[in-house]
Amino acid sequence: MSRPVRLSTLMIGLTDRRDTIRGVVNPCHGRKLPRATRVPPQATRFPPGACLVIRSGETDLGSAMFDALGLGGDAIAVYRALINTPAATHTQLAERIGIPHEDLHDVLDILEGKGLLRRSHDDPAGVRIESPQVAFERILSEEEIKLHRAQEQLSSVRTGAAQLVDEYLRSVNRRRGEVEHLTGTDEIVARLLELGQNITKSLDSIVTNTPTQHQLDQAKSDEARDLARGVAIRTIYPASARHDNAVVEYAAWLRDHGGATRAVVEVPNRILIYDREVAVLMFDPEDYTRGAVIINTPGVMAALRALFELLWESGTDLAPTEDDEALKPEERELLQLLARGMKDEAIGRQLGISIRTVRRMINTLSSRMDTTSRFALGARAVMRGWL
Repeated sequence: MSRPVRLSTLMIGLTDRRDTIRGVVNPCHGRKLPRATRVPPQATRFPPGACLVIRSGETDLGSAMFDALGLGGDAIAVYRALINTPAATHTQLAERIGIPHEDLHDVLDILEGKGLLRRSHDDPAGVRIESPQVAFERILSEEEIKLHRAQEQLSSVRTGAAQLVDEYLRSVNRRRGEVEHLTGTDEIVARLLELGQNITKSLDSIVTNTPTQHQLDQAKSDEARDLARGVAIRTIYPASARHDNAVVEYAAWLRDHGGATRAVVEVPNRILIYDREVAVLMFDPEDYTRGAVIINTPGVMAALRALFELLWESGTDLAPTEDDEALKPEERELLQLLARGMKDEAIGRQLGISIRTVRRMINTLSSRMDTTSRFALGARAVMRGWL
């Protein structure tokens, strides 16, 4: 194989076999020719391998770019030679390009097939080059059509792959059964991440403990992406969360981004409901590390959805707007607990406030509704639609 030569070197010999070949290796002797050495005309008639061979595929002409069009380096070299010497015979072309005579016919067939030359009707051995502008315009148009078809096929493959993924997930869910037990924090986190990535419609959750600032920041990061995708997010907190500024600030952020939070006087358990079809319940609402259970049984899911909706309807906004200040959320929750017949001490523990604050709130509400007893206070609250 001959060494790569540069463009200036390759062009020598395409127009005049006696041109100067500058600083290239002579394969006949394995040594470098002196600069400005003249190669005698008969040198190009040596058998292949016995003298210098210049192949377009071994130059830095950028011929490789035409490979995608089915035009190899030899084809481009022959076409260039015909541009410079249209009257060259087949023998002359083969000698100048450095390819066997029998290979030249294959190269000419390729060029003819691409519309870059045409066989002569008068002389079967003669050829006539065609305009590369016309030929390449047609070739590139055909390649663009192929590319468009390939893109359509790729889109079809992508759709088919998505269907396979969906079938796989459904199959995995069936194999796991309608109830799946999770043990350990790592397994719980992994499954929650998986469920969160596949969510498409809604996420309803009940929180039993006041989250930390770090947990709230992480929730914002995750839920911002879900909200941007159109996922509806609703979260229920215990009433005591009203006294945590970080939670209230998070609730306001969620409200401003399309989600909603409410506080209720009592929460049953830590529950997450994904797309109203799959639910995650913790074994112990006070200690998540003890494990969890994933449920997709239709009957159980219907009951959990109903439970969430009941709690949601009984709750009050955790981040109220000015329009909601007619009756403060904490006052509404206090009235609900009074209606249950709870003692002041129990109400204080439930709301996370002192007994003195409970009694002060009751006195304030009694004054506003002009009542003198707790029974009358409850009746008046019902009349106003507060209970």
